[in-house]
Amino acid sequence: MQWEVGNKKVRKFLENKVLVSGSQLWYSYGNNFEKSGESPRRFCRCAARKEGIMDKYLEPTRVVTYENCEGAENLLKGNPAQAGFNDRNCVKIKQGGYVLLDFGKEINGSLSITTQRTSIVRASARLVFGESVMEALSSIGEKNATNDHSVRDMVVELGMMSTMRFGEMGFRFAKVEALEGDLTIKAIKAIPVIRDVPQVGKFECSDERLNEIWRVGAYTVQLNMQHGYIWDGIKRDRLVWIGDMHPEVSTLRMVFGQDGAVPASLDFVKDETPSDQWMNTIASYSLWWIMIHHDWYMHWGDLPYLQEQRDYMKQVVDHAAQVLDTGIKETGMGCFVDWSTKETPDELDGVKAVFCMGLARAARIFDVLGEEEYACKCRRYVDRLQAEKVERQLSKRMSALTILSGRDSSLSIPVVSDDSAKEMSCFMGYYVLLAKAALGQYEGALKVIREYWGAMLDLGATTFWEDFDIDWVPGAARIDEITPEGMKDIHGDFGRFCYQQFRHSLCHGWASGPTPFLMEKIGGIEILEPGCKKLRVAPNPAGLDWFKVEYPTPYGNVKVAYSKETGVSVEAPEGIEIVE
Repeated sequence: MQWEVGNKKVRKFLENKVLVSGSQLWYSYGNNFEKSGESPRRFCRCAARKEGIMDKYLEPTRVVTYENCEGAENLLKGNPAQAGFNDRNCVKIKQGGYVLLDFGKEINGSLSITTQRTSIVRASARLVFGESVMEALSSIGEKNATNDHSVRDMVVELGMMSTMRFGEMGFRFAKVEALEGDLTIKAIKAIPVIRDVPQVGKFECSDERLNEIWRVGAYTVQLNMQHGYIWDGIKRDRLVWIGDMHPEVSTLRMVFGQDGAVPASLDFVKDETPSDQWMNTIASYSLWWIMIHHDWYMHWGDLPYLQEQRDYMKQVVDHAAQVLDTGIKETGMGCFVDWSTKETPDELDGVKAVFCMGLARAARIFDVLGEEEYACKCRRYVDRLQAEKVERQLSKRMSALTILSGRDSSLSIPVVSDDSAKEMSCFMGYYVLLAKAALGQYEGALKVIREYWGAMLDLGATTFWEDFDIDWVPGAARIDEITPEGMKDIHGDFGRFCYQQFRHSLCHGWASGPTPFLMEKIGGIEILEPGCKKLRVAPNPAGLDWFKVEYPTPYGNVKVAYSKETGVSVEAPEGIEIVE
């Protein structure tokens, strides 16, 4: 593709995103100029940024509401982020007035404000960021609104003839309020901060609702691949929570491939946690750490990296065995599995299930590492846990873990067999889906996905949330509108424990479970040998008319397709053995 820029030809290289204009190189952070909001001509006037990256602005998609301002709609005209010498197409916000903008989707990033002029020398503005409209209209302390982990409510100084950037956090909505002086603003844009990584894995099917859920799950995790690590949330929980990472890593390895953020995060938590303590202070999380290592090794076959974990993993197993011998603490974070079961009688059974799953995978890891003594030790404790009788009916979430761990499931199977979205949670929902697949209930799993994760989309979500209860839905307004009188604020009126009301995060990677589930379980792909050298492929159409899966491996993508008319087809790169 070529564009005329003055007397020079500009060529776009999609492969490496480099523009050549005469003897100068210009670098693009986005995929194309049309989507950047800048014309090719204007782009080529921009300076190339350090390390080949330039800011890619995200334009607001609508003005939600405003007060005491003129020309708010001018902010939707794609004005350049550059002050000039006239006030054409500006918005004028009078002191005490504000404008609230919608950027169309949740992002992690900053806000750029181009101020044309101010009525006083030291003009100030209040900036409020929100994952929902109502959060952006709130104040700190109102409905538990907070600046924890990222500052979402701030006062800044704006200077005339300036373009300045403020904050970095998760948001979709931004409110700009004139505190001191009147403001004449030319442009307000978001600057997303996101890993520019390709989606090498793919899923598509005959049900567009499932396709959208798959895409939103992938995007939720991509937003949380920040600063070289994997976070759980981009507004709050900008931390490496190792247990929460298990569904996130499942999504990441199937969608984005072998990304360095996974080992970096695993090592970060290991390095800051003495082996006689629990990762993130939670007993089950050290066992999730083992499970992530197992799954990562099976997918990518990186034996040298696995060998680096030998000594520490042995110490984790020793610590787990000691706790199982003396008794798992039944209160506090030591017994935590998921917020949905916090402080319930189910917690202890849930922890035992996670210990059982983690030690079973540790045994297989020690087999690979030639640590026969530790492999046998792990299996003894797995046998002991699986031999215990589960005496009472558990919640759907803990019943799912019981089934997946191989513990007594006689009371759990009927609970998990329920196809409603009741008793789901954003974290444990992934394991409910896996348990339903283990029982052969694939159509029921898709029904749950459509109802539970689909309900978040119906409420305006563009990323999946920290938690969600289907009982919140009746009478609730969407997150992208001002809550009408008589309706419930889905963001500000709900939540529990540490995520009450506006402290509740609406972008949490642990909620991405349907994305790997659709690829692995509907695609019917099971890794039998490390590095995907041997795969079992037995698709489960679950009532779909057709689907296509591209599953990344060290050798390239395995392609699985199904349609009612032609049946199943499988394409695998050389070096991979496929069995049915």
